[in-house]
Amino acid sequence: MPDWNRIRRDFPVTERCAYFLSAAMSPLPTSVFEAIIGEYRMLLLDGDIHFDDDLKRCGALYTGLADHLNSKAENIVFVANTSTAMSLVALSFGDRAPRPFNVVSLEDEFPSSTIGFEHRGIEMRYARPIKGRYTIDSILDMTDRRTLAVVASYVQYATGFRLDIESLGRVLKEREIVFVVNATQGFPFYPIDVEAMHIDVLSASLHKWGMTGHIGAIFYTSAAFREKYPSPLAGWLSVVGEEGEHIHIAKNAPFRLRTSARQYNQGTSNLQAILAFQAAFNYMKKIGFENIRLRIAELTDYLMAALKRLGIRIMSPAARPEERSAIVAFTLGEGNSRYVDALAAKDIHVSLRNGLIRVSLNIFNDFSDIDRLRDALMEIAGNIS
Repeated sequence: MPDWNRIRRDFPVTERCAYFLSAAMSPLPTSVFEAIIGEYRMLLLDGDIHFDDDLKRCGALYTGLADHLNSKAENIVFVANTSTAMSLVALSFGDRAPRPFNVVSLEDEFPSSTIGFEHRGIEMRYARPIKGRYTIDSILDMTDRRTLAVVASYVQYATGFRLDIESLGRVLKEREIVFVVNATQGFPFYPIDVEAMHIDVLSASLHKWGMTGHIGAIFYTSAAFREKYPSPLAGWLSVVGEEGEHIHIAKNAPFRLRTSARQYNQGTSNLQAILAFQAAFNYMKKIGFENIRLRIAELTDYLMAALKRLGIRIMSPAARPEERSAIVAFTLGEGNSRYVDALAAKDIHVSLRNGLIRVSLNIFNDFSDIDRLRDALMEIAGNIS
């Protein structure tokens, strides 16, 4: 069993505050900070001489991520963020899909899931939740014979509701509807099997639970998706080089996109930060993702019990363990924003999302953090009217 006290000491943020903002951005463990510094130290001392080796190391990282998703490295790439990933999909649909068509999504989606499609003038239909939950039928009821895709988050950012993407993916596969998943609030903690879940496209921004800061997003696409909807953009890294050449240098000469997900690599990116994610991924793998999930469940149980004792209304769906995540949302009424500010003044950091107070728990949190939050809520409740 992991030593959670030791793990907590790996995160200096815990020395000065109770940090419940990982669903916005997780802080760095010391080992990852040192890995980032190490990558930039090589750049400082050696400049560009390791570029080819860095590309190979990046390929090894793709392999590890692909294994985590039950896929192949050729289907994985990094892009700037999930908004970029979704915009690439939207552009591909506009170029290749028969019209008219529509895309179904969820009303509570974070805008990175939807704005790219709306911006292209694609007809969007939104399923509505019931008490924070989305049933599979509520999503399927929004589809019709013209529905090209369903775009849905694995975990909803405001409430923490975790969708049964395996059941949804199975039905969408039968109906030949493209399944696009925003896994940002679920990856890498919660299980994802792109084959069993019939996921065609997946994006996960890594500054949330990736513990490396703003390094971008992993972008998975199936080979079948890329064949039907190839990248709408191209750059020097996304096309196949001429025979005997590393890159395509001819002008006004035909070229072709790479068949792998590297077709989305228009040009160079911040390899130093991306490669540092290997340290974060290894750190979490060493702890064990099943251990992480059990710890998160233990902490959320403790938090929700404390909130219930205070008579605070919990807004996150909590009746089904399989629908829970690391996010717990609750409300104190119309004064939620003032409570968030009052807590911050006590170095207890939570978020305001969709009018709700959002607490996101991570492996560095412990019961004392939750006790501190509980005591502060009791104290400030009488001072805010």
